[in-house]
Amino acid sequence: MARSDEALRYGIIVNPAAGTSSLKRRKQVIAQCAGILGSETLIDGWETESAADLRECAEALAEKVDILVVAGGDGTFSDIINALHRTTVLAYIPLGTGNAWRNTLKLPFSRRRAADRIKKGWEHQVDLILIDGKTRGILASVGFEGRVLSERKKFLEKGVKGFDSYFRATAKLILGGYEGDDAIVKVDRKTFSVKCAISLIVTKTPYYGYGLKVVPKARIDDGLLHVMMVSADPSTTLSNIIASSTNGNAFGQYLTCKRVSIETATELPLQVDGDLQREGRSFKFQVLPSSLRMRY
Repeated sequence: MARSDEALRYGIIVNPAAGTSSLKRRKQVIAQCAGILGSETLIDGWETESAADLRECAEALAEKVDILVVAGGDGTFSDIINALHRTTVLAYIPLGTGNAWRNTLKLPFSRRRAADRIKKGWEHQVDLILIDGKTRGILASVGFEGRVLSERKKFLEKGVKGFDSYFRATAKLILGGYEGDDAIVKVDRKTFSVKCAISLIVTKTPYYGYGLKVVPKARIDDGLLHVMMVSADPSTTLSNIIASSTNGNAFGQYLTCKRVSIETATELPLQVDGDLQREGRSFKFQVLPSSLRMRY
């Protein structure tokens, strides 16, 4: 027999490395969120020291609860999606800085209000992308964003945080004369030859991190992949990013489909949900309709 909403057991898996506030403050906030979800809510993850530890901890906690609440950033949530069985019901409390998932699910900025939203919410079926036949995510891209992530890491190591690190990395690449790459993009049964492609985006969400609305028509529950092929003058990229932080800005050729394959002339980086995956010349994507159970 299915449990009533009041009888649901919650567990919160926390990434201790997510967020910029003090550890003491984050523990206070998560404890408050647990109180909102229910007195029997379990909390785990604070003692983990690696992504592998966190995944193992999440797997163990998921077996004890009805709903596993992921408290972390976009990368954390992506990691957990790929670690757990598809029948697991997940929820999300944003602790990261980019928070593409928070914007996608339209969660409140307050973590306590997000917990209340979970408590009063209901289950939704969310689509995912299967990347290269093994990794699941909601946003992937080949090209520019991967290079930005590499440069951003250098700024983070220097103490530059948040959107500033992302913006500086983007500006550095553009001012350094970043050039696109030729690509062949097969979208279902159609083939496109893309010259000087800066970015080839395959997504389920309209948002990048920091509220940037890059593919405004993307949806997480329509059974389609949303593809944006950006092949513009690199000097326009920075202004497009700025524009996407307001009302949304589609600045490339936009398509929808079920499957996508990308072949590039030279090796380019692939990023998934804000994490670098690999470099290569061949990439495959397909939609996984209603493959994620989410409560919000």
